[in-house]
Amino acid sequence: MLGVGLGLVAAVALTLLGGVWARRWTPNSLEQWAYGGALALAVWSYLIAGCAALGWMGIVPWTPLIVAGVLGMRFLPPSLRFPSRSGGNRADAGSVPPAGRGNLKEGVSSGAGSVPPAGRGNLKEGVALSADRWVQGALLTLSAALTVLSLLLCALPPDGNEWDALAYHLAFPKLYLQAGRMVEIPFMHQSYFPPLQDMLYLWGLSVAGESAAKVTHWAVGLLTALGAAGFLQRRGVSGAWATALILGAPAYLWQMFSAYADLATALYASLGMFALAYAVQEGGRRWLWLSGALMGFALATKYTALLTTGLWGLVGLVWLVRAGQARLLPTLVGAGLLAAAIGAPWYIRNALWTGNPVYPFAYEIFGGENWSQAQADAYRNDQLKFGLGREPAQLLLAPWNITANPAPFTDPIGARVGERVFLLPSLGMGVLAMPSLWLSGGLTQGAGYLLAFAGLHTVGWFYLMQQVRYWLLLLPILAGGGLASVGRAASWVRWSYAGLLALQAGFTLWLMASVYLPVLPLALRDRDAYLDRRLQIYPAVRFLNAQTPPDAGVILLDETRGYYLQRRYLWGNAGHHRLIPYDQMRTGDDLAQWMAANDYTYLLINRQFTPQGTPEAWRVLYDDAIARGRLQLVFAQRMVEVYALQQVGN
Repeated sequence: MLGVGLGLVAAVALTLLGGVWARRWTPNSLEQWAYGGALALAVWSYLIAGCAALGWMGIVPWTPLIVAGVLGMRFLPPSLRFPSRSGGNRADAGSVPPAGRGNLKEGVSSGAGSVPPAGRGNLKEGVALSADRWVQGALLTLSAALTVLSLLLCALPPDGNEWDALAYHLAFPKLYLQAGRMVEIPFMHQSYFPPLQDMLYLWGLSVAGESAAKVTHWAVGLLTALGAAGFLQRRGVSGAWATALILGAPAYLWQMFSAYADLATALYASLGMFALAYAVQEGGRRWLWLSGALMGFALATKYTALLTTGLWGLVGLVWLVRAGQARLLPTLVGAGLLAAAIGAPWYIRNALWTGNPVYPFAYEIFGGENWSQAQADAYRNDQLKFGLGREPAQLLLAPWNITANPAPFTDPIGARVGERVFLLPSLGMGVLAMPSLWLSGGLTQGAGYLLAFAGLHTVGWFYLMQQVRYWLLLLPILAGGGLASVGRAASWVRWSYAGLLALQAGFTLWLMASVYLPVLPLALRDRDAYLDRRLQIYPAVRFLNAQTPPDAGVILLDETRGYYLQRRYLWGNAGHHRLIPYDQMRTGDDLAQWMAANDYTYLLINRQFTPQGTPEAWRVLYDDAIARGRLQLVFAQRMVEVYALQQVGN
């Protein structure tokens, strides 16, 4: 639990300090924490990245103190602060924009805000308001329970559920630490993805291991929910509606205690869209610049944010023109350039390393080292396996399918009960039931543009890669734009929807608690025993760590989860890279000679994921090396085999 505590202290401290700076943008406390925390964590990530790029790994553990020190300048006496751009005009530097139309005072002060205040002597309205407060209290209680549960579960070591965490989100930061700097990892193409969140994992691993790293993802997930809640509060609606919808989605809560990066994209994309809404509403350039900066940080989290940012610019253009704010169009362009500048370092790095800024994608346009058109085609085919097809009818059914039939939208590798990846209503029924609120109460001003953004993004998601995780960034935007009119809906509709949210949140709370809490004591008491139970390959990894020379190299075949391996390793499947010259080999002896020449003396094969049918030519080389005795079986358990390379004459 030490890692959880350290991660929590760092995230909370930076969020609170960033919130002080965010007072200049918004008077809403939730938004201050969300915007301030998001910017503070983003600056922290870039500072870590700078240290890693320069090889200053010894500074990485101290980076939160550096960021906190800079943010803490706000608390110094005015005579000791750096001069502001306004020449010390305190009123200009610290002022906040006026509240938008939406009964800000009521929404912030009472927290109820879902219905207008009851008139004096109107018993019926008074009873309704009292009932709404009870409903919101229940939603807030469930949200708090989900938040605490997900924080506790950050103490669990990544297991079979967190495939991507063990394959690359935690694996390449660990390799950076071992190398003492940020280095190219050509066998791991995901290490070229924009790594804003992974830089926080680098810090977590440098101070206290995976738990500290996981808490940073928990923090961005919570800030995302707070941002949507604050957006509702600014419109006189209780933020409890948003937090219950977001945190109650099983797919979202699972990410809260997993070392992935999807919630970081959700944070910056949703806050960027909310800031755009404020820029249109208030005609403020400050909000527009902030929106661009947030989109820039979104670009630094995932390649998919290129679509997000493009739609942000398109929707922003139409929104500003139709709202009579065409004078802000030059600022929108400037904000777009700011977004590009903030995200650019990672794309420039890739261009310098591989010749392709979005490596390994867009191979037809940019090419790229250590890749081929055949690999690009195979990679695209793997992406197209998600979902239920690309026919227009399936697009219309997508909201229903990703809610009630999520199995085709999740990685099929985790479908087995042993590794506990849950194929369940991933988003919850709250999203599907949202139109009932719109039919009853209509949409608030500007909500249509947020929903249009979500709809256009869903179309892009549908034709690119129908992975449910990639849709999560739209959940807080739907919560903010779609629930803003909840107070205008009929009471029975509002209460029915609240009951649905409560059931959804309660189910998610029960599900995650019933599965994970029973094994939490084991994880805290005996890490190896927990991983032995929850990770299929762990016995083989433990064998390699204990029974092989420290300088041994290991090739992983039909397996990429190398995080726990304490040996130099290389992904062996031909689809990942071209470092192993399979096309120049004819027999298993050729393969064995290459392994010996490159100091790879062990092979791990996960037979659970070996394809059936006729093997590819490169895979036949391994079979031939085994048949010739050049690779000798030394360990086999749980369908995982370990082979040792035999030198000629042995």
